[in-house]
Amino acid sequence: MVIRTVVTVLLVILALLVYLIFIPIAFGAKGDFDAKSFKAYVHDPLRFIDLRYDTSLEEKFSLRIFYFIKPFGKKKEERTGQKKKKKRQKKREKKPADKKKKLKDFIKTRLKPILKSIIGLLEKCRIHIDDCDIDFSTGEPDTTALIYGGLSSLPFMYSKSTNLTCDLMSDDAYINGHLSFCGSFHIFWVLYYLIRIFFNP
Repeated sequence: MVIRTVVTVLLVILALLVYLIFIPIAFGAKGDFDAKSFKAYVHDPLRFIDLRYDTSLEEKFSLRIFYFIKPFGKKKEERTGQKKKKKRQKKREKKPADKKKKLKDFIKTRLKPILKSIIGLLEKCRIHIDDCDIDFSTGEPDTTALIYGGLSSLPFMYSKSTNLTCDLMSDDAYINGHLSFCGSFHIFWVLYYLIRIFFNP
């Protein structure tokens, strides 16, 4: 009896994994960078797993598994006390020059090597852009041009509702405008490119 139960549970888990790996996963996002509002969702066709993010809600992250399981409950009010005050103090103490230096170091050491993998993953995703009007800069002209060139090579960037511009003269990193899109992807492509990113020398 115990063996039969264990085998049944393992088969159910295996079936769920096969389902999630080979069935297209739907995703979408809508954001306004000027208003600093953002909504996003990721879910499978049957919505066994439903992940949502909404900056307008008190609980920004929402995850449901099998329709009723919520792994993350409400945060306790105690956590909004001293910890948040300490974080605010640290943010105030940080100088803008330090933030700019950290961003440039991140772009040079981490961002460039993984851009190709991200662009490759985007090519595998079936993305439809509903509305896009974005102006951005990374603070580094070569990195900004690299991102713009990579995005420009993607077919979905040439829809009528897409307007993407980059600023090669700015020394500050910023992103302005709004964006709305939806699409689908397969988990095995995500795993493939994640492995490439993590094992990139």
